[in-house]
Amino acid sequence: MRLVRSIETDHIFSTEKRHQTEDILFGMDIPWQINLFSDVVHGFAVRGGIKEERQRWAKEQAFQQAVHWFDRFIKA
Repeated sequence: MRLVRSIETDHIFSTEKRHQTEDILFGMDIPWQINLFSDVVHGFAVRGGIKEERQRWAKEQAFQQAVHWFDRFIKA
C-alpha cells in the first residue's frame, strides 16, 4: 500500500517518478535505499535553511544516512 499526499513538495522527483524508480530498483540485484523527508523541497540537503529546525534536521539526517550507506555498500 502506498500513501499519496494531495500536496507534492518535490516537483522534480514526483511521487510518480519515485514509484517508477522503485519499480526499476526492485528488479535489480543491487543495494538501494530511498528516504523521504516531510516539509522539505527537492535539493533541501544542499539548499535547506539551517535556521529552520525541520530543514536542518532533514539535512543532517540525509547526510548521516548517505555516509552510513556508502560505508556499508561502497567502502568495503
